[in-house]
Amino acid sequence: MPREFRINLIILLFTALVLQSTAQITPALAQNSISFSITEVENHFPDEMVFRVTVTSTGADILSAKFAFTNDNLYGSRSYTKDPIEFSPGPTVQLTYTMDTRDITTPPMMSYLYHWEVEDADGNKVQSEEVSIRYDDNRYDWQILENKDISVWWHDRPETFGQTIFDIASEAVSFQQELFQADLDFQTRIVISNTQEEFNSWRNVEHDWIGGQTFSNFGITNQIVEGEYYLDTWLNGVIPHEISHIFFNQVVYNRTVNVPVWLNEGLAQYNEFITHEREMGLVETAAKGGSLVPLTALEDGFGSYNVDRVYLSYAEAYSAAAYLVETYGNEGLSALLAAYKKGEPTDEAFQTALGVSADQFEIDWAGSVGAENYLIPTAWALPTFLPSPTTNILTEQGTPVPPSVKNAEASGKTPPFSPILFPLGIILVIIICLAVGIGVIPLIYYFLRKNSS
Repeated sequence: MPREFRINLIILLFTALVLQSTAQITPALAQNSISFSITEVENHFPDEMVFRVTVTSTGADILSAKFAFTNDNLYGSRSYTKDPIEFSPGPTVQLTYTMDTRDITTPPMMSYLYHWEVEDADGNKVQSEEVSIRYDDNRYDWQILENKDISVWWHDRPETFGQTIFDIASEAVSFQQELFQADLDFQTRIVISNTQEEFNSWRNVEHDWIGGQTFSNFGITNQIVEGEYYLDTWLNGVIPHEISHIFFNQVVYNRTVNVPVWLNEGLAQYNEFITHEREMGLVETAAKGGSLVPLTALEDGFGSYNVDRVYLSYAEAYSAAAYLVETYGNEGLSALLAAYKKGEPTDEAFQTALGVSADQFEIDWAGSVGAENYLIPTAWALPTFLPSPTTNILTEQGTPVPPSVKNAEASGKTPPFSPILFPLGIILVIIICLAVGIGVIPLIYYFLRKNSS
């Protein structure tokens, strides 16, 4: 038998042995499986949601389990809360988790993502499929009008009421698509509360002065509409205003950049279907009296709780935003917002998009409303606060998860158990065997050669 033939035969036999060993490993691993039943959910809005599932193992007993959930954030990464579950170990277990929402702000129709994670006595970790659930306010019989961009939710009022809101919202979306030169990436839910009490029932902090709240990161706005007095004026202002916040957040979102509050609030007012003579009168009076609040002082908020100062801040925001659009057009505004989305700070963004510095823009705007020899103060002592809970209140208050849960984990990480581990283990076995084989083959060749000689 030629030496080359014998060597090739040995290598072939060795390879066959390795493949046979891996073939024996795979079925053994596959024999132990863990399965989940369909999760049953009880909705007790606004207090809690209760989740129940049955988990069965064909191998070792199930020893531990967690319930993982997060709100369905439309921007940025999601942060999962994982809460351990107490149960008696065994091959089949019943798991129950109660998501307590009594002490957190959770608006009606908020969407959540959730899954279960379990581990058996052999150390196998398995995660169920991700499920999306909407936390509906099931205390009322809701009526809905919707298209691809918006859905309007209302109850215990005539259909004409919902149709009026739907028509205003549809017109606002069309107008703002042109202004922002963008389409909404998702459907916005417009939910109407009939009373302050109904609105406060799902908020962890009650404020009688709040007329509504927009959650831009979740595409939801909830507004209080009580009675019929000034109904048309209120709806034509608040509905386009809140839709503007959702558009704005979409076109500028960049977690590394702080976009000026005055620009966000100013554009929201600019998009309202009501007149703003009062706001312009306030600004012109302040300009002539030398008491304009610098726009740089309105980048993070609208001042203290001095009512006159807050009204002036809102008025200036409207005036400056209107001046920006009317001077530089929709294209200039779109370029400015795109610069923010790319991560440019305010000074660079204005220079890139409009060809002027932010300071020069402020000087030009102040001159347009009657300020003479306007100089931007180098310092402005003004305590700040977010002007109203209409832009992204959850960012200010924290992610809506039960306060007792502390082991939140960022999404996007590899789950505790993954099928990838099986082929990786097999590949590792093959590599080790090949390494041993490579070392043994020369010895076999040496002895064969010695015997033949």
